[in-house]
Amino acid sequence: MFKNYKVGFDIWGALLFLIIMIPNFIWFAVPAPNDILRTDSITQILDTVASVCQVLMIVLLCILKNKDQEKIKFSRWIIAVIIC
Repeated sequence: MFKNYKVGFDIWGALLFLIIMIPNFIWFAVPAPNDILRTDSITQILDTVASVCQVLMIVLLCILKNKDQEKIKFSRWIIAVIIC
């Protein structure tokens, strides 16, 4: 399963992570006045497991590179995704 991947830093993976995180950065800078997401959780174990999985996903996104990966070509679909 992992034989087509090599370990190395992927700048596109890090950039993708930062793009995905833009709404979170905005929310952190300008929080809502009555933020219900900052209350204590009743499912702490599930939240901890989810946080660990999120960190693992980001780490793998940044360090695993596909050996057979082609260069990114800017098609109309890629441009539409960037606009959205």
